[in-house]
Amino acid sequence: MKLSSSMIDMLINEMDYVIKSIDETGDPIEKLYFFSGIPAAIHRVFNIEYDPELVFIHHVLSSTHQGITQRIDAVRKGDAVVPIVEQQLDKLLYLCKKLRDALKNDLNTDGIMKKFILLLYSTTGNGYYLTKKGVFKF
Repeated sequence: MKLSSSMIDMLINEMDYVIKSIDETGDPIEKLYFFSGIPAAIHRVFNIEYDPELVFIHHVLSSTHQGITQRIDAVRKGDAVVPIVEQQLDKLLYLCKKLRDALKNDLNTDGIMKKFILLLYSTTGNGYYLTKKGVFKF
């Protein structure tokens, strides 16, 4: 990725704040609220220094945020068949840390993005089914 050191520093600083905030709260809604800061920061960066990889990362993270938020909303409205479990939110935090480290060290993020998509899929009915069956691991 071709970003200036000032843009990388800004992005890493924002991600550090988000990661710390996610880690400190026990509320799943707040975790997702803080998580939304990462795609927002990426969006700001690619508006200043465009890079197609950032657009891809932004799309994956935005989709992950939206999908998990929708699942939490459904659970809060009484749909308890497909729950959000603490492991999923722990994995979200872990992946945020891995992404931050990859961006900081200018490493390929494709594998991390795949894991975000798998985490998102775990919140779907079929993802939950396959997890319970033991064939799907997020």
